[in-house]
Amino acid sequence: MKIFDNFYIYLWQGRDNNCNACLLAGVLKGGRHLLVDPGHVRTPSYREPGLEKLAREIGRDGLDYSSVGLVIVTHGHPDHCEAAAVLQRETGALVAMHRADEEMFQMLGGRADIYLQEGTLELANGSKTGLEIFHSPGHSPGHVTIYWPSRKALIAGDCIFYRSTGRTDLPGGSHQALRDSIERMSRLDVECLLCGHPYGHPGFIRGREEVRENFELILSYL
Repeated sequence: MKIFDNFYIYLWQGRDNNCNACLLAGVLKGGRHLLVDPGHVRTPSYREPGLEKLAREIGRDGLDYSSVGLVIVTHGHPDHCEAAAVLQRETGALVAMHRADEEMFQMLGGRADIYLQEGTLELANGSKTGLEIFHSPGHSPGHVTIYWPSRKALIAGDCIFYRSTGRTDLPGGSHQALRDSIERMSRLDVECLLCGHPYGHPGFIRGREEVRENFELILSYL
């Protein structure tokens, strides 16, 4: 689903657990695409074809799935990064993630080509698209969030959902670190917020007031 210009989101609608994904079209050299969080190849319980479904949805938007040149994974849990290893092999896409979560990705047969750090990631395609990368631990040690300042869009992964947060009881999780990460994100100027999952809501919150209210509610009980 196209949101604006070259920004597309793909909200998971299956029965099993899988993540929401998004794509920035044509922002890399040669007009290739950036994909964030491609999710499962097949979901664990119902064996739904997550990657195949995502590829079909990308195709319906008139884009070529095989033209993905860079995959950013917000963290190393399989429901966000399993398909990244397949894309790496099949399309030659590079995979970018925080070093602290790479071991989980390696267990799925992948490897990190780029280690993400705090700062601006410039994507050259003739013009430039600048993304701000934030290390946002709590749900996992190497979780990152991605902010697009010029479009006031935040890709939050599993830090926050609609009126809830990512869990902190998995290995490497930390309630205090998650609260600190969410508080930091709440200070950004955000009008479009993509959450990592459609838990009780599609997972895409649009409008500055709606985003602000969601942050305030979450921080009130953390």
